[in-house]
Amino acid sequence: MNKLWQIVANVVLYGFLAWLLYDSIVVEFDPWFAVVVGFVVVLALGISLIPSLHASKVSPGAYPYED
Repeated sequence: MNKLWQIVANVVLYGFLAWLLYDSIVVEFDPWFAVVVGFVVVLALGISLIPSLHASKVSPGAYPYED
């Protein structure tokens, strides 16, 4: 059930970003805002699709390396 909420949240957030991109390109042309929103979308998709960019086995508050 937790995965379902994550999927729904991602669909809503990507939909909102797509709407912002559409609004900044088609409705009211704002190239700088369109570039920023496009960069955020590309960055989010890149991090989601490239597994080596995910943090693995690091717990919050724990330093992962031995000193």
